[in-house]
Amino acid sequence: MTINTNNITIKNNEKFNPANYPKAMSELFALRSGISEASVYFKVEIVVSYLKNHSLQTDWVDANPSLTRMVTSGFFKTSNLESLFESARDNKIFLKDYEEYISTQLLTGKG
Repeated sequence: MTINTNNITIKNNEKFNPANYPKAMSELFALRSGISEASVYFKVEIVVSYLKNHSLQTDWVDANPSLTRMVTSGFFKTSNLESLFESARDNKIFLKDYEEYISTQLLTGKG
């Protein structure tokens, strides 16, 4: 069985590979660059939670209001990043790998 949302198809047993999603990776690199000077407090949590669910915990917002505004303002194009989360909702392995990749990119800038 495969899941298809917004023209992204992810197989149930597929693992995340950034090379397979160049549009999403382009968005991630632009986002990473744009928020590079923002405080690190809850940076990964804010970005991942917003892309995944459009929801943020109050303590994250309070700890890092500047980053929250940047991420939620719509300034950064994130539709492909969000589509990957939506398309992989039922593939826990893919989601885990995808979230770890985003975390690594945001914290170290390395793939």
